[in-house]
Amino acid sequence: MNLGDFNPRILLEGDQIAVSFGGHEVWRVHWPDVVELVIWRDDTVGAGPLCFGLRTREMKPGEYLGVNEAALGFAEALSEIDRWFDSAYSRKWHEAVFPPMATQWAVVYGEPTGRAERAEVIWPEAA
Repeated sequence: MNLGDFNPRILLEGDQIAVSFGGHEVWRVHWPDVVELVIWRDDTVGAGPLCFGLRTREMKPGEYLGVNEAALGFAEALSEIDRWFDSAYSRKWHEAVFPPMATQWAVVYGEPTGRAERAEVIWPEAA
């Protein structure tokens, strides 16, 4: 096992986003199947990681497939979010990071179904 296996890896392939952890794919989603996309930073302790979560039609409201900025390919995934969802990340990223020292939750695409304190996030490490 190499050091990269301890961080999730985001793969962008055509109209799909996939996440692997420990060398195994844990989820794969077609961008057109995404009905809600959120970004947040849990910054209550200072310098918390930026995260995004997505929900598909098959998932229950308030449940998200989540990944944070430690994942390899995170910056590329944010660019892909902008490409698929009309610059959603670029237009709304500030809602997820201001004010500092707080947990911020921003719905950047779709209708809101969850809140930071009640969201059920499925992290790659737990999937």
